[in-house]
Amino acid sequence: MRWLGEALVRLYYPERFIDGAERIPRDKPVVFVLNHPNGLLDPLVLRVATGRPAHFLAKSALFANPLGRLAMRAFGSIPVYRAHEGDTSRNEESFARCRAELARGEALALFPEGTSHSDPQLRPLKTGAARIALSAEAEAGGRLGLEILPVGLYYERKSLFRSRVLLVVGERIDVAPLLERYRTDERATVDALTDDIRGRLDDVVLQAESRELLEGVARVARWTAADVDPGDLAARHRRVRELLGAYGRMRESDPGRVESIAAAARAYARSLRHLGVRNPWALEMEAIAPGRVVGAIARLAVGLPLAAIGAVMGWIPYRLAGVVARRVTRDEDTLGTVKLLGGALFIFVWWTAQAVAAGFLFGPVWALPTFGIALGTGYFALRFEELVGDTAEAVRYLWLRAFRHDTARRLAERRRALADAVAHALREAA
Repeated sequence: MRWLGEALVRLYYPERFIDGAERIPRDKPVVFVLNHPNGLLDPLVLRVATGRPAHFLAKSALFANPLGRLAMRAFGSIPVYRAHEGDTSRNEESFARCRAELARGEALALFPEGTSHSDPQLRPLKTGAARIALSAEAEAGGRLGLEILPVGLYYERKSLFRSRVLLVVGERIDVAPLLERYRTDERATVDALTDDIRGRLDDVVLQAESRELLEGVARVARWTAADVDPGDLAARHRRVRELLGAYGRMRESDPGRVESIAAAARAYARSLRHLGVRNPWALEMEAIAPGRVVGAIARLAVGLPLAAIGAVMGWIPYRLAGVVARRVTRDEDTLGTVKLLGGALFIFVWWTAQAVAAGFLFGPVWALPTFGIALGTGYFALRFEELVGDTAEAVRYLWLRAFRHDTARRLAERRRALADAVAHALREAA
């Protein structure tokens, strides 16, 4: 189950980046504290991306049935009991296990907000992470060398299959120096450490007053950063943080100018949507040679039969997973989890049924090859869909530049004007 869960995360989020990986200790106990935007996928993404098999606290309801217990234990999860879910006195047993795992040099992953959500700002933090870290170091007499490490999770499009994810690792907090104060005033030390954790998370998690503002600033960051590689998710994250900080400062000093830039960005976004342009930079880069586009289309034509087989053999469960996921939950923060788990289950059952049917119709010798064909062509079909999208976008940009040159030129001019306005604002807000 561990292998399957990690394989699904690698398939769902094939590109995983870590900004600040050098701060992650490999040979000492650590408590990762993270924001929690994507349900049960968050701890699995941490595990796969960092390579450290961290134990994580999970609500006791997830252990309530045999399948849930199997899944939770497969990843070394530790139950936490809330007042409305069970006997909270059992939490001391869970905390004791946390201390034992840390004493063995293991890693814990805690989500101090206490719940998964899609809010544009961090919620108030619980004190559990501070209490566990301080009590573990105190129990070891200050010899544990325990670190608390803040990690900001950033999903480019978290509910989209085969999208990207970034982990931003912040400055560590050494726990041992806090022990003297902890022994004399436990409550105040726990509260102070929780405040420190909050400050470190604020430094690595993108936050704004609303989701619209956060998404808008992220778009402007993509459009106006000439020195940032569009594929460099960490650099884009830093650029968004820079713009958010400048926005906050300039809104205080010159709100009219902020609104002027925002209005220009909104108008530009409407023009891009109208023309079907996702990446305006592509209109300003060196033109794609028509031969490359023809070659891409030829490769699609050659691969079409395999993709068609994969689509026929897996289309129903693949689409069913999305439909069922949206019926099971309307929360964006758990949608990706449900789609991943549901899709894996539906596709496995569907392919198994096809293999059994082939065995009955053509003989048992055909059962296993049928399952293998479904697996191979199914993966090819998924990649084929991505190739179709990329090729269609390249053709659209080629057409715009060849037959609507004036439109492409005006879009480039508007983007550069927006970039200049943002650059001037950044200099003044610095």
